[in-house]
Amino acid sequence: MSDHKVTYWAISVLSSRAMWLNLLAFLIALSSLTEFTTLLPPRFLPPLGCFVAVANLWLRTQTVRPVAFIMPGKTKPIEVVRIGPPPPDIMTD
Repeated sequence: MSDHKVTYWAISVLSSRAMWLNLLAFLIALSSLTEFTTLLPPRFLPPLGCFVAVANLWLRTQTVRPVAFIMPGKTKPIEVVRIGPPPPDIMTD
């Protein structure tokens, strides 16, 4: 494996669609508390949870940029180890 580094430009965590979706998932989970069940009947929680999970999986296929705790609209360089192709198989007799 190569030890070369590549630079990604991280966006603000507040600009991340995945972060906002996960915040929504947190709010849905929070709404299952007894105090909130009058607002959102418990029968809606499994479909909402499934929707959030599928949306999160889809977002992960659409995003490749890292996030950082920086101001929205700013970027921050992040160095990561470059992932190369796997080494070829060793031939044996």
